[in-house]
Amino acid sequence: MGGPSGEMDLSKYRVRPFRASDYETLSRLVSTVNPEFPMAAEEARHWEESFMAPPLLNEQWIVEERQTGRGVAHAAIQHSPFSFDPQRFYVDAIVDPAHRGVGIGSALLALIDSEAAAHHAVALWTTVRSDDRRSLDFARRHGVVEARRLWVSRLLLAEAQIPPKSERVAALEASGIRFTTLSEEGPEAPLVRQRLHDLQVEASRDVPRVGNYTPVTLEQFVSEAIESPSAMPDAFFLACEGERYIGLSTLERNLAAPDSLRVGFTGTRAAYRGKGVASELKRRAVEYAARHGARSLQTVNDSLNHPMWAINERLGFRREIEWVQGERLFRDVPQEGSEVPTSAPSRAAGR
Repeated sequence: MGGPSGEMDLSKYRVRPFRASDYETLSRLVSTVNPEFPMAAEEARHWEESFMAPPLLNEQWIVEERQTGRGVAHAAIQHSPFSFDPQRFYVDAIVDPAHRGVGIGSALLALIDSEAAAHHAVALWTTVRSDDRRSLDFARRHGVVEARRLWVSRLLLAEAQIPPKSERVAALEASGIRFTTLSEEGPEAPLVRQRLHDLQVEASRDVPRVGNYTPVTLEQFVSEAIESPSAMPDAFFLACEGERYIGLSTLERNLAAPDSLRVGFTGTRAAYRGKGVASELKRRAVEYAARHGARSLQTVNDSLNHPMWAINERLGFRREIEWVQGERLFRDVPQEGSEVPTSAPSRAAGR
C-alpha cells in the first residue's frame, strides 16, 4: 500500500495505544490483508501473553474512526523473542483497504520511527507480501533490503498421495528409533516437557532467520507448544532413541479456519538429520490430518530452508503466497507523505 498521500484527517481518525480488547480488531485486519493466512484473536492474545512480556518492547497502536469507533489500522514495533537484539525490532503496519490513501500509513510510519529513535534502534525488520507491489516499492525506496522470502504453502488433502512407510524408516525402527506422540508420552509429565524443550532448543538453532537465534524458555515452550488453544497433543509426533527425543513434527488447530490444520514445527537434532526422521514425522502428520477429515494443511517455510521445503514438496505442498522479509538500517527518517508497507505477522517462521 505504498504511495503518496496527504496528512491523516485528525477530525475523522485518531491514533491510540493498543488495548486488550483490540485483538478482535487485529484479527480482522490481518485476516483481511492476508486472507490465505488468517489469524484468530484468541491465538494472537495467547501468543503475546506467552512471548512478549517485559523487558521485551511491544508497542502497538490502533487507528480508529472517531464517528464509529471502528478500528481501521494497526501498527507495532516489537522485539523478536526468537532473535532478540536490544536495538533491532520487528515493525508491522496494517491499514484496512477501504481506508488507504488518506494519510493513515504516513501517521503510523512517523509513530514507528519516533519510537524506534527513542529506543536507539539500529535496524528495523519487516515482512511484505510479494504480490503487493506498492508496499514493496515503498520498502525498497526507504532502505529495506531483502534478506529472504517466506513461502506459505498448502496441501489439499483430497488430492494428497500419502506414501506408505518406507524401508528406510523400517530400518530406523529396527535400529531402535521409536515413533510416538505427545499424547502417548504424557503432556503433563514434567520430565517429558523438559526433554521436549531440550529437543526444541537444539532443533531450532539452525532454522534460517533474520537476526541471531534466541532460545525460548521452558515456560514459553510449554505455553506455546503444549498449552496454547491451538495445541494438539495427539498430533504432536515424536521420534525417540531410548529416553531421548530426537525429532518432532507438530500440527496445530487453525482457529480462524477450523476445516484446516497448520504445521507447527518440524525439526531433528543435528546428528539425526539426513536419515529420514523428519520425513517420516511429517508423513505421519499428513496421514493424521487426512484421517481426521481436515480439508488442507498449511505451512510456512523460509526460502533458505531447502531440506524442509524438499520434504514438503515431495508430500504435495504447493506455494500460495510469498512474503519478502527484509531489514532497514535505521538512520534517516523516511520522507513525509508515504504509506507504510503491509506486513505479514512477524512470528511467521519456517515449518
